[in-house]
Formats: sequence, C-alpha cells, structure tokens
Amino acid sequence: MQWGGAFVCALILWPLTCNGQSIDDHNPWFVRSGVTAGRIVSTNPFERIGNDPDPIGGGTDLSFEIGRQTDGSQEWHPLYGMPSYGFGLSLASFRNDVVSSRPLDAYTFFSWPFAQLADRLDVTTDFGMGLSWHWKQFNEQTATYQSTLGSDLNAYIDLGFYLRWESTPRTVLYTGIDYTHRSNGGMAQPDRGINVIGPKVALRYNFAPETHKRTAVAPPRFQPSWEFVVGGAGGVKSVADPTTQLQQDFGTLDATAAAQWHFYRFGKIAGGTDFTYDGSTGARIDGDNTVVRAGAGERWALGIYGGYEHVIGKFGAILQPGYIVARGFDRPNASRFYQRYGWRYHVTESFWSSVSIRAVEGRIADALEFGAGYRMRR
Repeated sequence: MQWGGAFVCALILWPLTCNGQSIDDHNPWFVRSGVTAGRIVSTNPFERIGNDPDPIGGGTDLSFEIGRQTDGSQEWHPLYGMPSYGFGLSLASFRNDVVSSRPLDAYTFFSWPFAQLADRLDVTTDFGMGLSWHWKQFNEQTATYQSTLGSDLNAYIDLGFYLRWESTPRTVLYTGIDYTHRSNGGMAQPDRGINVIGPKVALRYNFAPETHKRTAVAPPRFQPSWEFVVGGAGGVKSVADPTTQLQQDFGTLDATAAAQWHFYRFGKIAGGTDFTYDGSTGARIDGDNTVVRAGAGERWALGIYGGYEHVIGKFGAILQPGYIVARGFDRPNASRFYQRYGWRYHVTESFWSSVSIRAVEGRIADALEFGAGYRMRR
C-alpha cells in the first residue's frame, strides 16, 4: 500500500511543522495512525478461483484514530497507568494476482499501558471492538464480486501488545504485534470469519505536550465482596443447510443468574447458570419444501458456566466458558461446550447492559446477543 506509506511519512513530518503553533497545553486529545502487515491464520475465507494457484494469504491494514488521554481526574485513571481511549477507522487490503478485497472497519479502542520499563518506555495493550463491512472479493479476470464472510456487515475485535516509546512530548511511537478477528456472529450464513495476526507500527501525535509522568499511586483501600447478578439477552441467528437449501433467521433468548466474587480491584470471577431458548433448534426442510423444527417445548437448553470479568471503570470485559447439562432436543454430535465473550457496561451501581458473542468450540460464532440486567451487592 504505497499510499499508506506516504500517509505515515506525512504524519511523521506533521509534528515538526506544528510545534510552532499555539495549542492549549491542557488539550487531552491526540491522533494516531498505524500500519499492520498481517497473515491469515486458522480457516481462510478467501477461496481459490480460476487459475489462482493459492488463495490470498494475508494483507495490510491502515488505521486512523482520534483519542483522549486520561488526566487523573477519576480514581481509575492512575490505577490503570493513565490509559487512553477513542474512536478509529481502518482500511484493509487483501489481494493477489487474481482477486482483491478492500474491507472497512469502524471501532472504539482502549489503550492500557500496564507495565513501565523506563521513564518514556511502556508495554501497552490495546483492545478494540466495532463493525466491519464491504467484505467482497473482486475477481479481476471476470470483473465480478463474490461474498467473502457470508455477510457484508460483521463484528470487529482487535487486540494488540506494543512497546510504547514517548520520543518527544508530542509524539509517541508504538511497535508490536496485532491480532484482529472479523465475523458475522452467526447472524448470516455461511458463518465465516477471518483471523489476521502480524506486526504493527503506529505513530501518535498529541495536540498538547504530554507532561504528566506515571508515578506510584497509593490506591484506596479495597475490600473483596460478593455480588449477585440476574439478566436477560436476546439475539438473532441465521441457519443455512446447503444439503436442504435451508436459509432462515431465528430468534434466541437467554436468562442468566450468577454469583460473582470481586476478589481484586480489577477482576471478578463468577459461577452461574443459563437458560436458553433457540428458535433454530432442529430446523430443516421436509419433503414438501416446508421449514420444520423442534417443538416449542424442545427449544430450550440449561447450562452452567464459570467466568472472569476484567473491570475498567464502568466497563467490564467478560469471558464465560460453559457446559450444557440438559436440553430439550439433542442433535447428534452437537457440542455441549459453549463460550460467551464481550463487554458489560454498568449504567448505574445496580443496572448493567451488555453486548456479547455466544460461540461453540471456541471459534464458531453462534449468536450475537444484546442484554441487560440487575446487580445486587452484599
């Protein structure tokens, strides 16, 4: 991507021309741009076409971000080493001699410098979550488009680990490894996903000199406590069976109750139960080309799960592996293990909302769920 390299070079030169400008020394905003050269791992959604000897094996990604640096005005700012957060857009390019694809992403990100190696050198982790679209591959030989992930609109999840070097008070250089997952969350079929991992380099420009330094902070006293949560979630999933030409959307519902132990300042462990209704249970096409499925009384499943929630202010990143102990309709070879991962946001001390992906076998998205619930503390 020659244009990507030209943009990064321009961004490097930009701070030199801006230093003489009068900018508010307390301005917390910054811009950041980066380039990733990734390789596709796990299942490759790009198919071999025509005389193409091999499918596309990797691609490049150019990101543009605007963010805000925390200033220590809230308790969690210094406890997390003065993190930053913001909004980003990315332009990706996957291509070989026969086909090409140029998807777009929009996401929010949270950047946490969790380890300080020197006065200006940190180890940081970035987490991003959003939407990805325009997933079509263009065949340059036939001038035709073909769907890649089964849906043009997909979920976007990004995780990176970087060395963060404050080269000047206004410029910060990031270099490390980046992993990105994109899939439709089971809402369309075929339910394909793409996983890309590779090195990334990024440059950040602060609109005001970064004058604060990370210092040892004496956190307020923390008291471990128990809490109980109840909630519900709903979603939509798509089921496709190429052998019977079945392709239809179904609704899903989930009710959950769990006990959580807030055992340290940034983490909670949980144990609970799920009661799930899946409208697609047993769905198939019969001899009259009519969609049939299991009876309403057989579309339920009861599961138990454990989990961990990492607390970031009012947000929580959740990971919950579970096992189905009973279900009304038992399909042959259907896995009983499931996983849920996503975000929980505490609107108030008692009420929370969530967005999560329910998956099976750790990698196959089953449904995208939106939920809400109530928390009771001892």
